[in-house]
Amino acid sequence: MARPGEEIKVGVVVVVAVVLFLTALVFVGGVNLLRKKKVTYTTYFKFAGGLEPGSFVRFGGFKVGAVQSARIDPEDSTRIRVRLLVDEGTPVRTNSRARISTLGFLGENYVEVSPGTREAPRLAPGSEIPSVEIVQLADVFNNVNNITLNANKLVNDLDDRFLVLADNANQLINNINSITGEENRQHFNSVLANADSLLKDSRPRVDRTLANLETASAKIGPTIDNASATIDKTNVLAGHLDQVVVENRKEIHDSLLQLQTSLADAQRMIGDLDETLNSNRGNLDETLENIRVSSQNLKQFTDTVKQKPFSLIRIKAQKDRLPPTGK
Repeated sequence: MARPGEEIKVGVVVVVAVVLFLTALVFVGGVNLLRKKKVTYTTYFKFAGGLEPGSFVRFGGFKVGAVQSARIDPEDSTRIRVRLLVDEGTPVRTNSRARISTLGFLGENYVEVSPGTREAPRLAPGSEIPSVEIVQLADVFNNVNNITLNANKLVNDLDDRFLVLADNANQLINNINSITGEENRQHFNSVLANADSLLKDSRPRVDRTLANLETASAKIGPTIDNASATIDKTNVLAGHLDQVVVENRKEIHDSLLQLQTSLADAQRMIGDLDETLNSNRGNLDETLENIRVSSQNLKQFTDTVKQKPFSLIRIKAQKDRLPPTGK
């Protein structure tokens, strides 16, 4: 038979083993010995990020539960349905969001539930928590690769453009050097000197012109006032004329009719006169020719009187003297 001391030792070993086993279950297996009540929530992700049953669920950074299950959604095969087992009383709100996160760069992924805002109501257990998708490292690397390719293309394009700009800049510098050469500088100096002398010569006239402009400006004010007064009087006169026209409309109408009749008579008279001139054009031409001949004879007679006034009193003009001829 075993001794009582040995039984006590065996009992102590068994008790210690049970305590160690329970401790391992609590800290390693996550067994809740106190049986704290849990509630479930559901969320959906396009990329689960390695979540498995037992992965931690944190609320504001504190551990509040674990992932109960993670499987493909039977209703939509393009997303993963993740069921969360969370401590009862966790203040999950309607504007809380679930996202996959990690503590450190090499840490395991877990589900982080944001606290939301105080004004938002609590989310009922069993409801869906809206999710926020994480950016995968492969997508990041692809984006970085695309950015690098685009940057290389941009650098090559910039190099080509810089070469073109450098050529244009060199051409511009050459043009500037040719413009600012010694001959052009002398020409510019002569042009500036001529402009300076022209300004000096024209300054008195410019000053007089400015003085005249100032005088004219001073006179423009009263002229404008007089013009305004004249315009006012013209407006009044126009009003009176309108009134007179309205009052004497019948008389004006009769006068216009009489004027129209007179114009018609004048037109007929002009037509008769034109016809008379056309019928007597030959006689008129002959008369004008006679007048021209008479004028010419009168002019010749006048010239003769001017040269030989004695011809008016002598009956016969003396012969012109001949110059003496020598023997």
